[in-house]
Amino acid sequence: MGMFTEQLQRIESLNAVYNALTTVFDVKAEPTGPLAGAVFSVKANIDVAGAATTHGMKALTGNVKTSDAPIIARLRAAGATPIGHANMPTLNARGMHTCSELAGHTINPWDASKSPGGSSGGDAVAVATGMVRFGIGNDSGGSLRLPAFLNGVCALKPSYGRYPQGATFGQADPSFPTQVMTVEGPLARTVADLRLVHELLCGADLADPRTVPVPASGPPAAKIAGFVPGDPVVEDAAKRLVEAGYEVVAVTPPRVDEAAELSMRMISTPIALGFAEYVAFAGEELAEYARNLLAVRPPLDLGEFLALTGTRMSVQREWARLLDRYPVVIAPVSTTPSFEPDEDRRGPEALAAYFEATKMCEVVSFAGLPAVAVPTGLRDGLPTGVQVISRMYREDLALDAAAALEVELRPAVSAG
Repeated sequence: MGMFTEQLQRIESLNAVYNALTTVFDVKAEPTGPLAGAVFSVKANIDVAGAATTHGMKALTGNVKTSDAPIIARLRAAGATPIGHANMPTLNARGMHTCSELAGHTINPWDASKSPGGSSGGDAVAVATGMVRFGIGNDSGGSLRLPAFLNGVCALKPSYGRYPQGATFGQADPSFPTQVMTVEGPLARTVADLRLVHELLCGADLADPRTVPVPASGPPAAKIAGFVPGDPVVEDAAKRLVEAGYEVVAVTPPRVDEAAELSMRMISTPIALGFAEYVAFAGEELAEYARNLLAVRPPLDLGEFLALTGTRMSVQREWARLLDRYPVVIAPVSTTPSFEPDEDRRGPEALAAYFEATKMCEVVSFAGLPAVAVPTGLRDGLPTGVQVISRMYREDLALDAAAALEVELRPAVSAG
Protein backbone atom coordinates (compact mmCIF):
# COMPACT_ATOMS: atom_id res chain seq x y z
CA MET A 1 0.00 0.00 0.00
CA GLY A 2 3.00 2.30 0.48
CA MET A 3 3.08 3.84 -3.00
CA PHE A 4 -0.67 4.55 -2.82
CA THR A 5 -0.89 6.05 0.69
CA GLU A 6 -1.18 9.65 -0.45
CA GLN A 7 -3.72 8.81 -3.15
CA LEU A 8 -5.85 6.78 -0.75
CA GLN A 9 -5.85 9.66 1.71
CA ARG A 10 -6.99 12.03 -1.05
CA ILE A 11 -9.75 9.62 -2.01
CA GLU A 12 -10.89 9.27 1.59
CA SER A 13 -11.24 13.02 2.07
CA LEU A 14 -12.70 13.94 -1.32
CA ASN A 15 -15.03 11.00 -1.77
CA ALA A 16 -16.79 11.98 1.45
CA VAL A 17 -17.76 15.21 -0.35
CA TYR A 18 -18.38 14.11 -3.94
CA ASN A 19 -19.52 10.48 -3.55
CA ALA A 20 -17.84 9.38 -6.78
CA LEU A 21 -16.65 5.93 -5.64
CA THR A 22 -18.94 3.30 -4.16
CA THR A 23 -16.12 0.96 -3.11
CA VAL A 24 -12.41 1.54 -2.50
CA PHE A 25 -10.37 -1.60 -3.08
CA ASP A 26 -7.78 -3.05 -0.74
CA VAL A 27 -4.49 -2.44 -2.56
CA LYS A 28 -1.60 -4.73 -1.62
CA ALA A 29 0.79 -5.12 -4.55
CA GLU A 30 3.26 -2.48 -5.76
CA PRO A 31 3.12 -3.03 -9.53
CA THR A 32 5.70 -2.37 -12.22
CA GLY A 33 5.21 -1.30 -15.82
CA PRO A 34 4.67 1.87 -17.84
CA LEU A 35 1.67 2.86 -15.70
CA ALA A 36 3.09 1.78 -12.32
CA GLY A 37 1.68 4.00 -9.60
CA ALA A 38 -1.29 5.17 -11.68
CA VAL A 39 -4.65 4.44 -10.08
CA PHE A 40 -7.93 4.33 -11.94
CA SER A 41 -11.63 3.96 -11.19
CA VAL A 42 -13.92 1.40 -12.79
CA LYS A 43 -17.63 1.88 -13.41
CA ALA A 44 -19.67 -0.40 -11.15
CA ASN A 45 -20.91 -2.49 -14.09
CA ILE A 46 -17.41 -3.61 -15.18
CA ASP A 47 -15.78 -6.61 -13.52
CA VAL A 48 -12.74 -6.30 -11.25
CA ALA A 49 -11.35 -9.48 -9.72
CA GLY A 50 -12.21 -9.79 -6.05
CA ALA A 51 -14.86 -7.04 -6.11
CA ALA A 52 -18.62 -7.11 -6.50
CA THR A 53 -20.06 -5.84 -9.78
CA THR A 54 -23.14 -4.17 -8.30
CA HIS A 55 -24.60 -2.18 -11.21
CA GLY A 56 -25.54 0.27 -8.44
CA MET A 57 -27.94 -2.22 -6.80
CA LYS A 58 -28.04 -3.23 -3.16
CA ALA A 59 -29.17 -6.71 -4.20
CA LEU A 60 -25.90 -7.27 -6.09
CA THR A 61 -23.41 -6.43 -3.33
CA GLY A 62 -22.56 -10.14 -3.17
CA ASN A 63 -21.91 -10.39 -6.93
CA VAL A 64 -18.15 -10.84 -6.42
CA LYS A 65 -16.11 -11.61 -9.55
CA THR A 66 -13.11 -13.90 -9.81
CA SER A 67 -11.54 -12.29 -12.89
CA ASP A 68 -11.02 -8.88 -14.45
CA ALA A 69 -12.91 -7.68 -17.51
CA PRO A 70 -10.55 -7.83 -20.52
CA ILE A 71 -9.61 -4.14 -20.58
CA ILE A 72 -9.07 -4.07 -16.81
CA ALA A 73 -6.66 -6.98 -17.21
CA ARG A 74 -4.80 -5.07 -19.94
CA LEU A 75 -4.42 -2.00 -17.76
CA ARG A 76 -3.30 -4.07 -14.78
CA ALA A 77 -0.69 -5.78 -16.98
CA ALA A 78 0.68 -2.32 -17.83
CA GLY A 79 1.09 -1.53 -14.12
CA ALA A 80 -2.06 0.54 -13.53
CA THR A 81 -4.06 -0.25 -10.38
CA PRO A 82 -7.86 -0.28 -10.15
CA ILE A 83 -8.55 1.63 -6.93
CA GLY A 84 -12.34 1.48 -6.69
CA HIS A 85 -15.69 1.03 -8.32
CA ALA A 86 -17.39 4.25 -9.38
CA ASN A 87 -21.00 5.23 -8.85
CA MET A 88 -23.47 4.90 -11.70
CA PRO A 89 -27.24 5.10 -12.12
CA THR A 90 -28.98 2.02 -10.77
CA LEU A 91 -28.88 -0.64 -13.53
CA ASN A 92 -27.54 2.07 -15.86
CA ALA A 93 -31.00 3.54 -16.27
CA ARG A 94 -31.55 7.30 -15.90
CA GLY A 95 -28.42 7.82 -17.97
CA MET A 96 -28.37 11.62 -17.72
CA HIS A 97 -27.69 11.63 -13.96
CA THR A 98 -25.59 9.50 -11.58
CA CYS A 99 -27.61 8.32 -8.60
CA SER A 100 -27.79 4.72 -7.41
CA GLU A 101 -29.89 3.01 -4.79
CA LEU A 102 -26.62 1.67 -3.41
CA ALA A 103 -24.73 4.95 -2.94
CA GLY A 104 -27.05 7.87 -3.65
CA HIS A 105 -26.15 10.98 -5.68
CA THR A 106 -22.72 11.83 -7.06
CA ILE A 107 -21.93 15.55 -6.76
CA ASN A 108 -20.74 17.80 -9.59
CA PRO A 109 -17.49 19.45 -8.36
CA TRP A 110 -18.18 22.65 -10.33
CA ASP A 111 -21.66 23.26 -8.93
CA ALA A 112 -23.32 20.98 -6.39
CA SER A 113 -26.76 22.04 -7.62
CA LYS A 114 -26.02 20.61 -11.10
CA SER A 115 -25.91 17.00 -12.25
CA PRO A 116 -22.50 15.39 -12.90
CA GLY A 117 -24.20 13.61 -15.80
CA GLY A 118 -24.33 9.94 -16.48
CA SER A 119 -24.10 7.22 -16.73
CA SER A 120 -20.32 7.11 -16.11
CA GLY A 121 -20.64 10.08 -13.76
CA GLY A 122 -18.78 8.57 -10.80
CA ASP A 123 -15.70 8.02 -12.93
CA ALA A 124 -15.88 11.53 -14.40
CA VAL A 125 -16.02 13.13 -10.95
CA ALA A 126 -13.23 10.91 -9.61
CA VAL A 127 -11.07 12.04 -12.54
CA ALA A 128 -12.05 15.72 -12.29
CA THR A 129 -11.23 15.90 -8.58
CA GLY A 130 -7.92 14.05 -8.87
CA MET A 131 -9.00 10.98 -6.92
CA VAL A 132 -7.75 8.90 -9.86
CA ARG A 133 -5.56 9.47 -12.90
CA PHE A 134 -8.20 8.03 -15.25
CA GLY A 135 -11.49 6.16 -15.19
CA ILE A 136 -13.01 3.33 -17.21
CA GLY A 137 -16.70 3.54 -18.05
CA ASN A 138 -19.02 2.72 -20.92
CA ASP A 139 -21.13 4.61 -23.44
CA SER A 140 -24.16 3.64 -25.51
CA GLY A 141 -25.47 7.12 -26.29
CA GLY A 142 -23.24 9.59 -24.46
CA SER A 143 -22.52 7.93 -21.13
CA LEU A 144 -18.79 8.72 -21.30
CA ARG A 145 -19.02 11.97 -23.25
CA LEU A 146 -21.80 13.70 -21.28
CA PRO A 147 -20.20 13.37 -17.82
CA ALA A 148 -16.85 14.38 -19.31
CA PHE A 149 -18.52 17.49 -20.74
CA LEU A 150 -20.30 18.37 -17.49
CA ASN A 151 -17.21 17.81 -15.30
CA GLY A 152 -14.56 19.41 -17.50
CA VAL A 153 -12.57 16.30 -18.39
CA CYS A 154 -11.79 14.28 -21.52
CA ALA A 155 -13.37 11.01 -22.65
CA LEU A 156 -12.88 8.63 -25.56
CA LYS A 157 -15.82 6.68 -26.90
CA PRO A 158 -14.01 4.21 -29.18
CA SER A 159 -15.20 2.65 -32.40
CA TYR A 160 -17.47 -0.37 -32.32
CA GLY A 161 -15.23 -3.44 -31.94
CA ARG A 162 -12.16 -1.48 -30.85
CA TYR A 163 -11.56 -2.84 -27.32
CA PRO A 164 -12.53 -6.31 -26.04
CA GLN A 165 -15.48 -6.28 -23.68
CA GLY A 166 -16.63 -8.70 -21.02
CA ALA A 167 -20.12 -9.19 -19.62
CA THR A 168 -21.81 -5.90 -20.48
CA PHE A 169 -24.70 -5.05 -18.14
CA GLY A 170 -24.33 -8.51 -16.62
CA GLN A 171 -24.96 -10.33 -19.89
CA ALA A 172 -22.07 -12.41 -21.21
CA ASP A 173 -23.74 -12.38 -24.64
CA PRO A 174 -25.98 -9.32 -24.80
CA SER A 175 -28.70 -8.73 -27.36
CA PHE A 176 -28.11 -6.87 -30.61
CA PRO A 177 -28.80 -3.31 -29.31
CA THR A 178 -26.24 -3.65 -26.53
CA GLN A 179 -23.76 -5.43 -28.80
CA VAL A 180 -23.67 -2.63 -31.35
CA MET A 181 -24.27 0.45 -29.19
CA THR A 182 -22.35 -0.07 -25.96
CA VAL A 183 -18.57 0.35 -25.79
CA GLU A 184 -16.16 0.69 -22.89
CA GLY A 185 -13.67 3.54 -22.82
CA PRO A 186 -11.51 5.89 -20.75
CA LEU A 187 -11.96 9.28 -19.10
CA ALA A 188 -8.93 11.38 -18.14
CA ARG A 189 -7.92 14.96 -17.40
CA THR A 190 -5.75 15.17 -20.54
CA VAL A 191 -5.96 14.01 -24.13
CA ALA A 192 -2.43 12.63 -23.73
CA ASP A 193 -3.65 10.23 -21.03
CA LEU A 194 -6.60 9.20 -23.20
CA ARG A 195 -4.16 8.35 -25.97
CA LEU A 196 -1.91 6.39 -23.62
CA VAL A 197 -4.81 4.29 -22.33
CA HIS A 198 -6.26 3.86 -25.83
CA GLU A 199 -3.02 2.40 -27.13
CA LEU A 200 -2.94 -0.11 -24.27
CA LEU A 201 -6.55 -1.21 -24.80
CA CYS A 202 -6.47 -1.84 -28.57
CA GLY A 203 -6.18 -5.33 -29.98
CA ALA A 204 -8.20 -8.44 -30.68
CA ASP A 205 -9.20 -10.89 -27.96
CA LEU A 206 -10.75 -14.33 -28.42
CA ALA A 207 -13.17 -13.55 -25.59
CA ASP A 208 -14.84 -10.91 -27.79
CA PRO A 209 -15.18 -11.80 -31.49
CA ARG A 210 -16.13 -8.20 -32.31
CA THR A 211 -12.64 -6.86 -31.65
CA VAL A 212 -10.53 -6.01 -34.67
CA PRO A 213 -6.74 -6.35 -35.11
CA VAL A 214 -6.30 -2.74 -36.26
CA PRO A 215 -3.31 -0.63 -35.16
CA ALA A 216 -4.01 2.07 -32.57
CA SER A 217 -2.91 4.76 -35.06
CA GLY A 218 -3.16 5.00 -38.83
CA PRO A 219 -1.43 6.94 -41.60
CA PRO A 220 -1.48 10.76 -41.55
CA ALA A 221 -4.63 12.40 -42.88
CA ALA A 222 -5.26 15.85 -44.32
CA LYS A 223 -5.89 18.48 -41.62
CA ILE A 224 -9.43 19.14 -42.79
CA ALA A 225 -12.29 19.33 -40.32
CA GLY A 226 -16.02 19.74 -40.56
CA PHE A 227 -18.07 21.40 -37.87
CA VAL A 228 -21.78 21.34 -37.10
CA PRO A 229 -22.90 25.01 -37.12
CA GLY A 230 -25.39 26.59 -34.73
CA ASP A 231 -23.79 25.94 -31.35
CA PRO A 232 -21.51 28.80 -30.18
CA VAL A 233 -19.16 26.45 -28.32
CA VAL A 234 -18.67 24.36 -31.47
CA GLU A 235 -18.18 27.46 -33.60
CA ASP A 236 -15.53 28.76 -31.19
CA ALA A 237 -13.79 25.37 -31.39
CA ALA A 238 -13.86 25.55 -35.19
CA LYS A 239 -12.05 28.90 -35.08
CA ARG A 240 -9.41 27.44 -32.79
CA LEU A 241 -8.84 24.53 -35.18
CA VAL A 242 -8.22 27.06 -37.95
CA GLU A 243 -5.57 28.66 -35.73
CA ALA A 244 -4.07 25.18 -35.23
CA GLY A 245 -3.62 24.77 -38.98
CA TYR A 246 -6.78 22.94 -39.98
CA GLU A 247 -8.96 23.81 -42.94
CA VAL A 248 -12.42 23.99 -41.36
CA VAL A 249 -15.77 23.85 -43.18
CA ALA A 250 -19.39 23.90 -41.95
CA VAL A 251 -21.07 20.56 -42.68
CA THR A 252 -24.53 19.03 -42.35
CA PRO A 253 -24.15 15.55 -40.83
CA PRO A 254 -26.37 12.94 -42.42
CA ARG A 255 -29.68 11.73 -40.98
CA VAL A 256 -29.13 13.05 -37.48
CA ASP A 257 -32.72 13.14 -36.22
CA GLU A 258 -33.58 9.77 -37.75
CA ALA A 259 -30.50 8.01 -36.40
CA ALA A 260 -30.83 9.58 -32.95
CA GLU A 261 -34.45 8.47 -32.61
CA LEU A 262 -33.78 4.96 -33.90
CA SER A 263 -30.82 4.48 -31.57
CA MET A 264 -32.98 5.02 -28.50
CA ARG A 265 -35.92 3.05 -29.91
CA MET A 266 -33.52 0.16 -30.45
CA ILE A 267 -32.49 0.36 -26.80
CA SER A 268 -36.08 0.66 -25.57
CA THR A 269 -37.29 -2.44 -27.45
CA PRO A 270 -35.79 -5.10 -25.10
CA ILE A 271 -37.04 -3.10 -22.09
CA ALA A 272 -40.57 -3.13 -23.48
CA LEU A 273 -40.43 -6.84 -24.32
CA GLY A 274 -39.40 -7.74 -20.77
CA PHE A 275 -41.16 -4.89 -18.95
CA ALA A 276 -42.84 -6.97 -16.23
CA GLU A 277 -39.55 -8.70 -15.39
CA TYR A 278 -37.71 -5.36 -15.49
CA VAL A 279 -40.13 -3.79 -13.01
CA ALA A 280 -39.93 -6.80 -10.69
CA PHE A 281 -36.13 -6.61 -10.64
CA ALA A 282 -35.51 -2.88 -10.88
CA GLY A 283 -38.29 -1.49 -8.68
CA GLU A 284 -40.87 1.24 -9.15
CA GLU A 285 -38.51 4.24 -9.41
CA LEU A 286 -36.77 2.79 -12.45
CA ALA A 287 -40.08 1.56 -13.81
CA GLU A 288 -41.24 5.20 -13.82
CA TYR A 289 -38.16 6.16 -15.83
CA ALA A 290 -38.73 3.24 -18.21
CA ARG A 291 -42.33 4.36 -18.81
CA ASN A 292 -41.09 7.85 -19.70
CA LEU A 293 -38.50 6.33 -22.03
CA LEU A 294 -41.07 4.15 -23.78
CA ALA A 295 -43.41 7.14 -24.15
CA VAL A 296 -40.68 9.21 -25.81
CA ARG A 297 -38.95 6.44 -27.76
CA PRO A 298 -41.53 3.67 -28.28
CA PRO A 299 -40.31 0.13 -28.97
CA LEU A 300 -39.98 -1.30 -32.45
CA ASP A 301 -42.00 -4.22 -33.75
CA LEU A 302 -40.23 -7.04 -35.56
CA GLY A 303 -40.62 -5.51 -39.01
CA GLU A 304 -39.40 -2.13 -37.83
CA PHE A 305 -36.45 -3.71 -36.06
CA LEU A 306 -35.37 -5.62 -39.17
CA ALA A 307 -35.69 -2.44 -41.24
CA LEU A 308 -33.55 -0.61 -38.65
CA THR A 309 -30.63 -2.98 -39.20
CA GLY A 310 -30.57 -1.92 -42.84
CA THR A 311 -31.02 1.75 -41.97
CA ARG A 312 -28.05 1.52 -39.63
CA MET A 313 -25.81 0.33 -42.46
CA SER A 314 -27.07 3.13 -44.69
CA VAL A 315 -26.34 5.73 -41.98
CA GLN A 316 -22.87 4.25 -41.49
CA ARG A 317 -22.21 4.49 -45.23
CA GLU A 318 -23.23 8.15 -45.37
CA TRP A 319 -21.08 9.01 -42.36
CA ALA A 320 -18.15 7.12 -43.91
CA ARG A 321 -18.45 9.28 -47.02
CA LEU A 322 -18.58 12.48 -44.95
CA LEU A 323 -15.55 11.44 -42.88
CA ASP A 324 -13.63 10.47 -46.01
CA ARG A 325 -13.88 14.11 -47.07
CA TYR A 326 -13.53 15.61 -43.56
CA PRO A 327 -11.39 13.25 -41.40
CA VAL A 328 -12.75 14.85 -38.21
CA VAL A 329 -16.06 16.55 -37.47
CA ILE A 330 -16.62 18.83 -34.46
CA ALA A 331 -20.09 18.59 -32.89
CA PRO A 332 -21.83 19.34 -29.59
CA VAL A 333 -21.83 16.85 -26.75
CA SER A 334 -24.93 18.63 -25.46
CA THR A 335 -26.53 21.84 -26.62
CA THR A 336 -27.72 22.34 -23.02
CA PRO A 337 -24.83 23.44 -20.75
CA SER A 338 -26.08 21.74 -17.58
CA PHE A 339 -28.88 19.63 -16.13
CA GLU A 340 -30.61 19.47 -12.77
CA PRO A 341 -29.96 16.25 -10.80
CA ASP A 342 -33.56 14.98 -11.10
CA GLU A 343 -34.48 16.62 -14.38
CA ASP A 344 -35.03 13.24 -16.05
CA ARG A 345 -37.75 12.37 -13.52
CA ARG A 346 -39.97 15.31 -14.47
CA GLY A 347 -41.77 13.37 -17.17
CA PRO A 348 -41.55 12.47 -20.86
CA GLU A 349 -41.13 16.09 -21.99
CA ALA A 350 -37.98 16.59 -19.92
CA LEU A 351 -36.55 13.31 -21.21
CA ALA A 352 -37.36 14.28 -24.79
CA ALA A 353 -35.55 17.61 -24.30
CA TYR A 354 -32.50 15.76 -22.99
CA PHE A 355 -32.47 13.44 -26.01
CA GLU A 356 -32.71 16.46 -28.32
CA ALA A 357 -29.81 18.21 -26.56
CA THR A 358 -27.56 15.14 -26.76
CA LYS A 359 -28.65 13.75 -30.12
CA MET A 360 -25.18 13.96 -31.66
CA CYS A 361 -24.01 11.51 -29.00
CA GLU A 362 -26.79 9.10 -29.94
CA VAL A 363 -25.97 9.35 -33.66
CA VAL A 364 -22.29 8.59 -33.11
CA SER A 365 -23.17 5.51 -31.04
CA PHE A 366 -25.71 4.32 -33.62
CA ALA A 367 -23.08 4.52 -36.37
CA GLY A 368 -20.35 2.92 -34.22
CA LEU A 369 -17.97 5.85 -34.75
CA PRO A 370 -15.23 7.01 -32.37
CA ALA A 371 -15.48 10.39 -30.65
CA VAL A 372 -13.39 12.32 -28.14
CA ALA A 373 -15.09 14.69 -25.69
CA VAL A 374 -12.71 17.51 -24.82
CA PRO A 375 -13.12 20.56 -22.54
CA THR A 376 -12.71 23.91 -24.27
CA GLY A 377 -13.02 26.37 -21.38
CA LEU A 378 -15.51 27.80 -18.90
CA ARG A 379 -18.73 29.75 -19.35
CA ASP A 380 -20.65 31.15 -16.36
CA GLY A 381 -18.44 29.05 -14.10
CA LEU A 382 -19.27 25.73 -15.77
CA PRO A 383 -17.16 23.70 -18.23
CA THR A 384 -17.73 23.89 -21.96
CA GLY A 385 -16.65 21.27 -24.46
CA VAL A 386 -17.20 19.55 -27.79
CA GLN A 387 -16.88 16.10 -29.25
CA VAL A 388 -14.50 15.33 -32.10
CA ILE A 389 -15.86 12.56 -34.32
CA SER A 390 -13.61 10.57 -36.65
CA ARG A 391 -13.61 7.60 -39.00
CA MET A 392 -14.00 4.04 -37.78
CA TYR A 393 -10.79 2.89 -36.07
CA ARG A 394 -9.16 6.32 -36.46
CA GLU A 395 -9.41 7.43 -32.86
CA ASP A 396 -5.93 8.88 -33.36
CA LEU A 397 -7.30 11.56 -35.72
CA ALA A 398 -9.92 12.60 -33.17
CA LEU A 399 -7.27 12.64 -30.43
CA ASP A 400 -5.01 14.84 -32.59
CA ALA A 401 -7.74 17.44 -33.14
CA ALA A 402 -8.88 17.23 -29.51
CA ALA A 403 -5.32 17.94 -28.36
CA ALA A 404 -5.39 21.14 -30.42
CA LEU A 405 -8.65 22.20 -28.71
CA GLU A 406 -7.90 21.06 -25.18
CA VAL A 407 -8.18 23.43 -22.24
CA GLU A 408 -7.14 21.54 -19.11
CA LEU A 409 -9.63 22.34 -16.36
CA ARG A 410 -9.10 21.64 -12.66
CA PRO A 411 -12.08 22.37 -10.43
CA ALA A 412 -11.36 23.94 -7.06
CA VAL A 413 -12.06 20.93 -4.87
CA SER A 414 -12.41 20.83 -1.14
CA ALA A 415 -12.61 18.11 1.44
CA GLY A 416 -14.24 20.47 3.90
